Amino acid sequence: MAVLAAPGDRRPKALAGRLGLPLVDAASGAGLLLAYGEQGLELRAPGRRLKPLRVDFAQIGHHGGGELLRATRVKRRPARLLDLTAGLATDAFRLARAGFEVMACEREPVIHALVEDALGRAPSLPGPGCIELRLADARAVLAEPALPAPDVVYIDPMFPGEGRTALPRRELQLVRELTGDDDTGVELLARARSRATRRVVVKRPLHAPALAPDADLVFKGRAVRFDVYLAGGAAP
Repeated sequence: MAVLAAPGDRRPKALAGRLGLPLVDAASGAGLLLAYGEQGLELRAPGRRLKPLRVDFAQIGHHGGGELLRATRVKRRPARLLDLTAGLATDAFRLARAGFEVMACEREPVIHALVEDALGRAPSLPGPGCIELRLADARAVLAEPALPAPDVVYIDPMFPGEGRTALPRRELQLVRELTGDDDTGVELLARARSRATRRVVVKRPLHAPALAPDADLVFKGRAVRFDVYLAGGAAP
């Protein structure tokens, strides 16, 4: 992994220093490569038949995501939502656009950098919605005593053999190379249920087993579903 230098552009050097990556003048032998293209920061795989991975929130349409929004719905607004496994933050952006105050956590520095760059290019959010992006491990965030109590906690875990459920294959391949497999979903759900004041929502492949058997609500789409665990006394 390296960062591609660009004549007259100071951003690559700053990014390389922040991520602790070498700064190179050419793509050869670099493996994966972070580079600033015409449309923003992108992750490239030189010599492989993979398109660059770039996050672009302007390409997220206003249609779709109905099950996501129904699963995370709360009556009281403004509402805080903690996305523990933001990944490329597509769902976090949809939820912020729907009016949530979103704290999106991503532990992988390269993915965090891609999302951070995309947020700098993103269209303004309507209404009260907002996104705070954090480079942090979800377990550490949940353990913070000063963390404002989230109304909703959202989890989209990475699992062996399944991958992050919403990613196209080419994006999933690059993301998996960075993150590997992650089997912390069950642990995250248990911890999240002790912090959320309204509900915890877990995104799963449609036919995958639930992380816990006592979901109160289930919202099914064509390829994924959302298992909802209500906090004590919370209304559906």
